[in-house]
Amino acid sequence: MKILKRIFFLLTICITLLTSCKKEVSNAGISLLNKENDSFGNVDTFALKVGSIYVDTVSSSNPSYLLLGSYVDPVFGKYDASFYSQVRISALQPDFGDISKITIDSVILGMRFNDYYGKLNEQNFEVYEVLEDLKATNSYNTKSKLTVNSENLVVQGAGKLTPKPYGYKFAQDKNDTVYDNIRIPINTSLAKRFITDSKSNPASFVTMDAFLAYFKGLYIKVNNTLQQEGEGGVFSFAYPPILTIYYKLDGVVKRFYFELNASGTRFNHVDCNYIGTEVEKLVKGEITDQKDFYAQANHVRGTISLPTLVNIPSNSVIHYAKLLLPVDYKLTDIYGLSSELFVSIPNSEYDPTLRYIGSAVRDSMNSGYSIDIRDHVQQVITGKRLNNYLVVSPKFFSLSAERIHFLGPKTQGAEKPRLLIKYSTF
Repeated sequence: MKILKRIFFLLTICITLLTSCKKEVSNAGISLLNKENDSFGNVDTFALKVGSIYVDTVSSSNPSYLLLGSYVDPVFGKYDASFYSQVRISALQPDFGDISKITIDSVILGMRFNDYYGKLNEQNFEVYEVLEDLKATNSYNTKSKLTVNSENLVVQGAGKLTPKPYGYKFAQDKNDTVYDNIRIPINTSLAKRFITDSKSNPASFVTMDAFLAYFKGLYIKVNNTLQQEGEGGVFSFAYPPILTIYYKLDGVVKRFYFELNASGTRFNHVDCNYIGTEVEKLVKGEITDQKDFYAQANHVRGTISLPTLVNIPSNSVIHYAKLLLPVDYKLTDIYGLSSELFVSIPNSEYDPTLRYIGSAVRDSMNSGYSIDIRDHVQQVITGKRLNNYLVVSPKFFSLSAERIHFLGPKTQGAEKPRLLIKYSTF
């Protein structure tokens, strides 16, 4: 009998706790939730505000990927990437043999990209000798520039190339299989200079430091003045570009090569021209219609403010908080979407330095991205974190050319961004 009374007492306590819990009654977004979430009650949809902020410079010293190429986006304008890199000799103190018996066939700058963004249209490639030291101790950013020689080293008229998506798969002179996507013909005068100087100035070829003082590096860029909207692409290189001299010594086929990006100092330079676009108006605060907002690598970050979190009582428990960000898909056939976004917040209202708090994954069911911000919301309503705006950026913000056109809360005829929250107040 005592046992039955004790069980009855415990059941009474449980029922009292459950009935004292205040649950939200809105059904907005309920179809998005799984059975596990349903156990917590219904979902509220909270209002939000969106925007974009301009990023002046991004650190670019010794990046994992070199960027090259340009595209013209009808929404974002022109994105143009180039890079500076040391050129490291493959073998010190090279012996090319009797110079009088050397015939130079060609000099090729071969580049194998690991990925590209945009289209594989024809682009006009240019190569210049760098005249300043690339110093490992310097902090380079995407606006950094170095002095270069005015002579374009690309063979005249040979710079306009269409990259091969699967590379040049053919046998070179010494049965070499080449997988380069871009092969730029360089003037043979550069090879003659290297070969001649290796004899007349051998001290410059004794150590790597001596060679880098003698030949400081190359600047690789594109010059696409006639590029139209929807044309072009940007390539990313994890593999070191190779500068190869193909020559014959007394009729015998030989080659000698140099590497760019192989443990040397390098950096990307990025120019973004968004003048006259909606992106420019938004980052300058000239439009506040809340129809669109934007993010672009090395250039622009999206922002989401959550002012209505103040409506959640501070003694609430957040069971579920998901931010859904739909995107404009009109140009996805040209510009693919990032597989993942990084989500950050400013350190404080006085310190804009960003602090990573999570990531957003592609949400195919809702044509955009889905972000779990339960922990963030919980900390905001309990006063442990300021309700600063969230910042969304492509995951590879400094190493890609990705752009994302988000739809705002006042977009017409399309999905709108939503903040869905389940909470209980005790």
